[in-house]
Amino acid sequence: MLDYRYQTFLTLTEEMNYTRTAKKLHITQPAVTQHIHYLQNQLEVELVQYEGRQVTITEKGKQLKKDLLLLQKEIQQIQEQLNPKEESPSFTFGATLTIGEYMMPNLIETYLQVYPAHQLSMVVDNTKSLIDLLEHGKIDFAFVEGEFNQQFFGFHKISEESFIAVCSAISPLWRKEQKINDLFSAPLLIREEGSGSRLIFETALKNKGIHLDSFIKTMTIGSIGSIKKLVEKNLGITFLYRKAVEEELEKGTLKEIKLKKFVIEHPFHLIYLKETNAKGTEIAKNFKQLINLKNE
Repeated sequence: MLDYRYQTFLTLTEEMNYTRTAKKLHITQPAVTQHIHYLQNQLEVELVQYEGRQVTITEKGKQLKKDLLLLQKEIQQIQEQLNPKEESPSFTFGATLTIGEYMMPNLIETYLQVYPAHQLSMVVDNTKSLIDLLEHGKIDFAFVEGEFNQQFFGFHKISEESFIAVCSAISPLWRKEQKINDLFSAPLLIREEGSGSRLIFETALKNKGIHLDSFIKTMTIGSIGSIKKLVEKNLGITFLYRKAVEEELEKGTLKEIKLKKFVIEHPFHLIYLKETNAKGTEIAKNFKQLINLKNE
């Protein structure tokens, strides 16, 4: 159990308001202030600042929050090891949108066949958000398609995926091989910033000296399903992982645009904190073994 003053600090970082923090902890507002002052004096760093009447957390405070959340998770794991319960083990993991929608259903089915007593919870979000959740100890591991710090995280490559250009069946673009420049006159539908697939696409363009503004129009859509429906209606083109459009390509409702000298291949990874998350590392290894078996 963390010292109660650290608990006060964590609650303040969530509520960002002294009055709400006091109410949530069932203590007085002066007590909240006293706890924060105590920590700042003890640690000799400023954790909290006021900008007008708005509470802000300093960079040192944000680092302390991250460390405390990880420590809290470690304490919980130690307690579980010392007092094991008969109830089924449970864990929470993250997956980016493409992986969560188009890979995880089959993988989860396989996992539960091997570990039927385990209870799983999956959070689907973009790579940036999942990394933040992982760093703060709110998920045990994550399946991501975007970039991450390979020195900070343990990781395992689960597959190498093609990232392709897609258009409507009624568009003429798929009928012959195109140069990337030939697509600039078509509206482009892309995922939101923070999405791993968007970063991959922007990086591939940058490597060719191309900016997103080269396209006549760009529309940001946070849902892969919505992007595909809009492209089917010939309202634009998009770039998605082949795995996300396999069904539509097979049915013929979407078509791949073959491109000259613009091939994107990118790995999907399973990532986890190296040393501070024993349970997450262990469960991640279980998934890794199952993936290896499926790929053999």
